[in-house]
Amino acid sequence: MNFQFTDMQSTRELSQLTDFLHNQNLNYPYYDDWIQRTEAELDYGWKQAILAFSSRQLVGDLIYQQHKKNSKFLELKNMRVLPELRDRYFARFMLKQAEFENQNYDAIVCDAPSEFPEIISFMQSCGYISILSKPLYDNSEPETFKNPLLLA
Repeated sequence: MNFQFTDMQSTRELSQLTDFLHNQNLNYPYYDDWIQRTEAELDYGWKQAILAFSSRQLVGDLIYQQHKKNSKFLELKNMRVLPELRDRYFARFMLKQAEFENQNYDAIVCDAPSEFPEIISFMQSCGYISILSKPLYDNSEPETFKNPLLLA
């Protein structure tokens, strides 16, 4: 075992992250467009990332930013861990690290797909609570409902 967690530090890591995101699609609408925007926003420093490596291979990420509409909120944008490395507390560690490094915010918010109850359970186990359920991407498709979560 050779695990490492770090903030994104190079264009090489940005490229690794972009490739990783392309391979971790959860069928979000316009996901490829989001990756392209995110790559630029990470490069400009508007978004931040915590990366998880195993033997120098990227195996997880947490991308976050200051909320665009409420500067007192930190918004979690993406968190992924390879399926074969789940249940090893990678996601929990990255989440706690982001919380620790961003204590100046009043709240941390995110959205979690309602069609993945394990994600909602995980966030609740980390102290997050559901504050709202509504469709975010396509009002005609209820399966795209998200549950924004707020740090308790």
